[in-house]
Amino acid sequence: MMYLVQKLINLFNMSKVIGNSMQEKNIILNKYKQISIQVICIPNHAPLNPKPVTRNPQLATRKTYITFLLIFIFFALLPNIGSAQTDTIKKERTWTLNGYVKYMQTISFQEFDKNWTTDNLLHNRLNFNWNINSNLTFNTQVRNRIFYGETVTNFPQYTKIINQENGYLDMSDILFKGNSVFMHSTIDRLYFDFNYKKMQVTVGRQRINWGQTFAWNPNDLFNSASFFDFDYEEKPGTDAVRVQFYPSYSSKFDIVAKLDNNNKLTTAALYRFNKWNTDIQFLGGYFEERDYVIGAGFSGSLFKGGLRGEVSYFHPKDKFADTSRTFVASLGYDYTFENSLMIQLEGLYNGYGKKSGDFNLAQFYFMQMSPQNLSLTEFSFMANISYPLTPLLNLRVSAMYNPNDNSVYFGPSADYSLKDNLELSVYTQYFTSETPIEQGGQGGFLYWRLKWSF
Repeated sequence: MMYLVQKLINLFNMSKVIGNSMQEKNIILNKYKQISIQVICIPNHAPLNPKPVTRNPQLATRKTYITFLLIFIFFALLPNIGSAQTDTIKKERTWTLNGYVKYMQTISFQEFDKNWTTDNLLHNRLNFNWNINSNLTFNTQVRNRIFYGETVTNFPQYTKIINQENGYLDMSDILFKGNSVFMHSTIDRLYFDFNYKKMQVTVGRQRINWGQTFAWNPNDLFNSASFFDFDYEEKPGTDAVRVQFYPSYSSKFDIVAKLDNNNKLTTAALYRFNKWNTDIQFLGGYFEERDYVIGAGFSGSLFKGGLRGEVSYFHPKDKFADTSRTFVASLGYDYTFENSLMIQLEGLYNGYGKKSGDFNLAQFYFMQMSPQNLSLTEFSFMANISYPLTPLLNLRVSAMYNPNDNSVYFGPSADYSLKDNLELSVYTQYFTSETPIEQGGQGGFLYWRLKWSF
């Protein structure tokens, strides 16, 4: 096991030295195939090939941001701390504070009847929103997680993988670390939102979702997220300036400029409108100072179900005259029956994906997500079925097939409401393929989670 861990550490360090080109990433990914699938003990879907980070020395440190946030929340709440109920007229409260606390245990395995790896996660989220006046709102959200278990003990580089920061501002930190435990905190929302008549301006770390389909979003240029990261419902944010203008109740212009952790600029504009009872959008922009991109998406209905689709076209700016252009497209359909049974079907074409080759779970599960890297294969297909067995119990099963490497994913799950604010969930994620087990062709995860919301 320690030999495998050391190989992962070496590859992790190589990824920081080699760079970010697709060819260089493929060199590292090919080396992963030589490592046993025991690396799947790493939970929380952190990519194993993190991008190198170039930081501006004038930026405040991580702890400064976290300290600022805690002080801000404290003074925002201070006038209300210890206040007693009186008969006098009270001012309407202009802020809200809510969140949740979760405990989740993860069991990972290569073969179900062989060795298991157990890990634990305590997860707290705080969401603070302040309506400063009728036009201006401030919002910040903090994600605090305590990791402990076998992976923390046996994989020293785990803290570096978890502490990767993709935003321009470094607002993540390891607050404490021991031999078998560490605590990670990150601010994944921190923005001001200004509304005036038909215009809305948002500045800071925010969630920008241009996607229309369910599992894969080629139109989502700013916040690509993994389908398998079920424990991060809010999805990551991005450091950006966003201007939205609403000409009518059913149309809008959306302009966004974003900087990432490598000081790379992504800027794009989107126009969305409704025609024939269908939401239609067109977009164009400049992706990570590397590609020009144009795209389109829609969300409508067909046979009383929902029909959705997206397509994006990328063209390298340095090779504009040649034919090295690439399409990424997704198409999905969902239908809900009278008994509330819902079926979702979706397909993906990824021009950047491989047309053939072996499946490797470590590559697939922990890949760096982007609109150009939504899947490792050229084609992928997904099906999802959910059914509320009772008002308190919801059952769901999802499956995925990648024909280019003949890999299959199967994931049943269940959510049960114990109280209005207390939920118990069980999830399973199992992957298999024709690739031999010792080359990473098979593995699975079992999760159970308790969530208390406040």
